[in-house]
Amino acid sequence: MKKQYEDTDLDSSLKKLNSDLMWKSKQKQDLKKRIITDIEKLESKEKNKNPFLSTRIKKVSLIRKLAYSSFALTILLVLFIGSTFVSPAMAEVVSKIPFLNSFINEKSIGTIIDEELSERGYKVRGPSINYPNKMITISVDGSNQYYKSVKGEIEGIVKAGLQSNNYDAYKVKIERYKEDDSQFSEEDKKQIEEQRKQYKKDMVLWKPLDKVLEKYHILQYGVNPNKTIELAIPDTETNTDEIKKEVSKIAQTITNEQYTVKINKIDMDKRDQDKRWMTILDYITDELIGKKEYKVTLTGYSINPKPRISIQTSLNSSDPNSKEHGDNIEKVLKEYLNSKEMQPLVKNDTYKINVYSKDKKKIN
Repeated sequence: MKKQYEDTDLDSSLKKLNSDLMWKSKQKQDLKKRIITDIEKLESKEKNKNPFLSTRIKKVSLIRKLAYSSFALTILLVLFIGSTFVSPAMAEVVSKIPFLNSFINEKSIGTIIDEELSERGYKVRGPSINYPNKMITISVDGSNQYYKSVKGEIEGIVKAGLQSNNYDAYKVKIERYKEDDSQFSEEDKKQIEEQRKQYKKDMVLWKPLDKVLEKYHILQYGVNPNKTIELAIPDTETNTDEIKKEVSKIAQTITNEQYTVKINKIDMDKRDQDKRWMTILDYITDELIGKKEYKVTLTGYSINPKPRISIQTSLNSSDPNSKEHGDNIEKVLKEYLNSKEMQPLVKNDTYKINVYSKDKKKIN
């Protein structure tokens, strides 16, 4: 599920989807992995029982994952960035690299790595990319013997993939995946079990709700632990009362419990715009963050009130080259967005590009 942010300041716009869901400690990180792993196992079993569920689960699995792990998740937007110094020639180097003119790649570096390892038959989870720390982590399933036998191979494959794309800023970490309950408190274990039970219970609602989804062209739905069914529908839909009654009746008939039905109307033009700019951000993030020359640590976007791309660098605003560096990043981004390849995504949107220093000062 995607959360909209009002772009009122730097922190609110610096978000990177799929990678900025972080936990405040190693223990919480492991807890999040456990919850999501449990949910994925349940979905896998359900798909094996009924292959026709595949499409539906693909549509709504993310909204469920977020809903069922929300008690421990936090969107970490604080900037954890190491300090660096830019040489006097840095801005000139940046301005001479036309990388944004040379790629329109629908696959992120994470997807490329995942597909490569899967094709080679490695039993892994990930990759997990921590953009602020520029760390790519691969977790290896299986015995310790298997982990030791493939660790070097996997690391070599990942590093080769990064090198072939000229991504020299990322570090690579290969670890063995272990399910260790000893680090969890009794409260943590209880939460995991409660989430698992609730999730299995709500599975029975999915197929019946799909019929309503098709009938009213519902965009998305999710069942929350507090017995609330949330529906996302186009803002042009007028049969809201009818939809609520039908969904509520289905839920009560199947579970013998009363569910609250909440409807969120979606501005379809804004939704289309948001999807386009999310895709644009995905295209530029790996390049800007993955190459040392750009000194970029975070990227983000917002469409409120109009499209805006925010770029966080590791430079201090007091650095004599920071202004020129920021201007050059803006320049290459504008050239890229104005290219004919990008016009189907940008369309006629007016947009802004803001480049910030480490100390959150605008430098372009």
